Amino acid sequence: MQGRTLTAIEHQVLPVGTGDAALSPADAERLASVARQRPGFCTPGHRSIRLSQFVGLVSLGNGRVLEILPKVGEQVEPTRARGTLLRLLRWAYDLPSFAGVEVTHGLQQRTLLDVFVLAYLRALVPLVRAGLVRRYRSIEDDLGVVRGRLLLQRQVATHAMRIDRIACRFDDLDIDNSWNQVLKAALVATRPWARGLESGRLWLEMAAAFDEVRLRDDGLALHRNLPLDRQVSHYTPALQWAGWILQLLSPDVRSGSSSAPELLFDMNRVFELAVATRLRRRANSLGLHLHSQHSGRHLAHDQEDPHRRFFSLRPDLVLSHGETVVAVADTKWIRLGKDRRGYLVPVDAHAYQLHAYAAAYPCDEAVLIYPWHEDLDGARISGYRLPGGGDRRPVLHVVCADVEDEALPLYLAGESASFSRLA
Repeated sequence: MQGRTLTAIEHQVLPVGTGDAALSPADAERLASVARQRPGFCTPGHRSIRLSQFVGLVSLGNGRVLEILPKVGEQVEPTRARGTLLRLLRWAYDLPSFAGVEVTHGLQQRTLLDVFVLAYLRALVPLVRAGLVRRYRSIEDDLGVVRGRLLLQRQVATHAMRIDRIACRFDDLDIDNSWNQVLKAALVATRPWARGLESGRLWLEMAAAFDEVRLRDDGLALHRNLPLDRQVSHYTPALQWAGWILQLLSPDVRSGSSSAPELLFDMNRVFELAVATRLRRRANSLGLHLHSQHSGRHLAHDQEDPHRRFFSLRPDLVLSHGETVVAVADTKWIRLGKDRRGYLVPVDAHAYQLHAYAAAYPCDEAVLIYPWHEDLDGARISGYRLPGGGDRRPVLHVVCADVEDEALPLYLAGESASFSRLA
């Protein structure tokens, strides 16, 4: 049975009712169940469901999948939005199928699930060509010659004095192990979605390669409990894809688990991870160090007891040179605008937040990073001097990351000695 994909955009309001463009009441209940396990995913309204900043895929049952794409500019084209998400996921999670490969127009034209299925099949190819991992497994069998240990009690009780059948226990290398069972469970789950010539061909090739591996109906649970083993470290990319595929399509989820089948990404987190990865690579080449989700500092302490601290801080990014903090930054996945004079103006609450960071992390630069969109063309340079202590007067810079570009370049509104080198 071929699946059907419904496409929506983050923050969109979806009608609930009849018609091809509307969700059914059962679909609305399915989304509500997702919201119970992912608070904030959506908000029910009067015959409607309002989505939030989560993007990705939700299984609606009966071969139907809801695809939610990110929104950057005012006008959203599904193909461009799909490309933006794939580009950010590649940076954020170092997805092997896209590493070093541009998100081409052909990939953008596919639905997200089609792309994920193809990526998974491509990740299996090098494993199969190199030979699937084998593990020794203890086997008892009746053979024509002695192999391993002779099972004397079974030999006497079953075969008496027959010399042509010998009961033995021996160890044999076998591909039917937990790692390959997880991969096969995900492979079987993708069958209805392996569409197109390349996906169909790869699926048949991979299915033949895993023919001797048992099909487990608890693939998702098995994936979550896989032991760490350095000898299967090359399986990591494929197992990552397998986990995502099983999370959305695994039979044990569809057949009554309390978890709603979904594969969702918080765009705030994806944008943060993508920017951090991009900046970290550049910072390392310059001898700088980038810390993600830095913790341990507070905004205030008790006036009588300095060891009692209050209002813990956790900036997204802290750039340092040795022990010296150079800059502190936060990423914000929202649509930035310009004022009437054409200056980029950050949200008030974001500016207050960075002011607090700059006070606790003595540095000269505080940076807000937003996604760039075409409506910001021609924006005027803007930098904001923050109040400081002593001789320190940090500057708040506004930086935009171009999520439409494969290199994820940074555009700076204002002169920044540190971030200009990272751009």
